[in-house]
Amino acid sequence: MNKMRLLILACVLSLNFAFAQENSANNSNYPPLADRYLGQKPPGLTPQIFAPGIVSTEEYLESEVLFLPDMSELSFTRSDLEYKDPEFFVMEYKNQEWSRKSIDSAVIDSYKERFSPSLSEIKSHEVFRDIPIIGFSISSARTIYFYVLDFSDGSGHMSYSRLVNGKYEKPIKMSKAINTGKYIAHPFIAPDESYLMWDAEKDGESTPDIYISFRQPDGSWGAAINMGDKINTARYEQRPKVTPDGKYLFFWKGDVKVRDGSTYVEGGPNWVDAKVIEELRPKSTSYPIAYSSKDGNSREIFLTDIEGKSRIKITDFEGSDGYPDWSPNGKRIAFYAKYDKGKTWSVHTMNSDGTNRKRLTQAKNKWDSSPTWSPDGKKIAFAREYLDSAGDWQEEIWIMNADGSEQVQLKTLIGRAPCFMQDGRILFHSKTETGEICIANSDGSNIITLTNNTAKDIQPKISPDGKQIAFISDRDGNQEVYVMNIDGSNQKRLTYNAVPDWDICWSPDGSKLLFASDTGEDLDLYMMNKDGSSLKEFIVNGSQPSWFNTTKYNSN
Repeated sequence: MNKMRLLILACVLSLNFAFAQENSANNSNYPPLADRYLGQKPPGLTPQIFAPGIVSTEEYLESEVLFLPDMSELSFTRSDLEYKDPEFFVMEYKNQEWSRKSIDSAVIDSYKERFSPSLSEIKSHEVFRDIPIIGFSISSARTIYFYVLDFSDGSGHMSYSRLVNGKYEKPIKMSKAINTGKYIAHPFIAPDESYLMWDAEKDGESTPDIYISFRQPDGSWGAAINMGDKINTARYEQRPKVTPDGKYLFFWKGDVKVRDGSTYVEGGPNWVDAKVIEELRPKSTSYPIAYSSKDGNSREIFLTDIEGKSRIKITDFEGSDGYPDWSPNGKRIAFYAKYDKGKTWSVHTMNSDGTNRKRLTQAKNKWDSSPTWSPDGKKIAFAREYLDSAGDWQEEIWIMNADGSEQVQLKTLIGRAPCFMQDGRILFHSKTETGEICIANSDGSNIITLTNNTAKDIQPKISPDGKQIAFISDRDGNQEVYVMNIDGSNQKRLTYNAVPDWDICWSPDGSKLLFASDTGEDLDLYMMNKDGSSLKEFIVNGSQPSWFNTTKYNSN
């Protein structure tokens, strides 16, 4: 199999480098759209062979297609089955038509560098001189993404180096999100470095597929995403590149064949609408569970899928972020952050991808936390705790507009952990010697107490159908998860753990509960059915979950 890989390398090796130009779909220097791709009918979301009979043929092996930045020329190489001296082709758009451009053999090597920079360009920088780089891609900011590869066993990795003050920094090896599998090669970095594509063989595969990773709000790279069975097949898919106008993704597809006892390579360039990239970009609704997790010396907010297998870090704050709560339409997340070495906690909102962070409360030396959205998304209620001038600990519930304006204390409500109910009332636990679960109108009137015992009953959460309340209680000697009817009847214990439980969250369909359990070193998230059955660990190092209802997502 290694011989086959080396054969493919030798046959399709043109330029192992990609320069990411700033995409500009309306650049006036481009040929007219109808003519831009040799007059070919553009593909949709299903890849097509590029320019059959012009570039791609059945008789020969063609390499990848490369465009000049202004798209006035394209190049590729063509080999016969003997693979001797691949012929370099250049097509030029001139006088409103495409034709082959003759390139003098004496300048072919330098002419190839017009389409992609040579390895000597980066080897001139000291930090790269002793690295056996095979190929690279350069972003608009001149960040270099490169790979090293041992073709004998497929080992290798991808790294990057930024240009800082005119000098390239020491290369940094990329994370396992990228460096997983064998034959990791042929990177293409987006001009703005928002995504990275490459090809690799993952475990259980014998031919390379094309993968993509999207940069996360905190600057890290998301999990590698296979680009799907429309692009990746049992054949070899390699060398992804997006055209300078950003409209199409080109890649090479081929295979190793045997004819009359001889092995040969077939293949050529394919293209597909670049919208496939956005189709693969993870949406916040693909990761509907928000939670906080210890990250270094602070806590940050992450999103995960319903299996808890993939996660996205969406905050990166020096203090700590926590208590995330989804807005009803899924566009925003309310949360708290710590300031002044933990002395001040403030409520914030942000977009569901972590951008557009906005601080809503500013009260110094007070702990504002547990934000909750009203059903219409117009209000946010939150808890405030602080030590007053007399040395007494105060617990208050406040309400404000979703933009932080008109902050009002609900003076009749003394307690914490507010939770809006479907009818606009507020569920909370009161500040008493123990703590009781209560319901009140949104103006603080008509308080109804649902529990009444010597135990500590805290952190109530209403079920999606509004019929049940899950809460935490230590009435049996340890903090466990309980559930009761909306009127306080039929109180039932669900968990039987040796450690304290915290932070309950219902699934959108009301069939499951997420909660945090204190394992001693940190909090871990667990999931169970609403009757307490099928308990399982969900996320190690996680707490304060919030589960968004994707079936009701409103994109308007």
